[in-house]
Amino acid sequence: MTDPWTLACVAYLAAVLIALSVIDLKTGYLPDPLQVALALGGVGVVLAGSPLALSWELALAGAALNGGVFWGLRWLVSRWKGREAMGLGDVKLVAAGGLWLGPLALPYIMAAGGVLTLMGALAASLVLGKALWRGEMPLGPGLAAGILACFIAGLLGFPGLAGPA
Repeated sequence: MTDPWTLACVAYLAAVLIALSVIDLKTGYLPDPLQVALALGGVGVVLAGSPLALSWELALAGAALNGGVFWGLRWLVSRWKGREAMGLGDVKLVAAGGLWLGPLALPYIMAAGGVLTLMGALAASLVLGKALWRGEMPLGPGLAAGILACFIAGLLGFPGLAGPA
């Protein structure tokens, strides 16, 4: 995991995800130029040789599955609540994450995204002295942390998060 290519991949992924997270926390928005940078980085890494041994077919399947599942969740929850429940930026974020991770990481990204978002809302609520879960909570930072954690777990050999050896 300490070869220069792998370290460069982790550094790039972390830098873009951290930038997206900071912006989402401040503005509630995940800007498209950074989303494009994340997606193009994922495509470039796969074409150059993913440290996770991810094929371009699995990368495309990951983007399609992640984006499709989150698009469907966005649609369903928005219908149920009668208002937009998740921004399109979150859909784009997990789709771009799929280019880096493939389709098998989606459950882990979703779990980390949900748990970390709720933990962040709880911590902020305790600090501010008022409940934040009744309003909007940015999901992007939790999803970004899940994507980065899955990439690192794949590098460490976590089953299902790395391509065939």
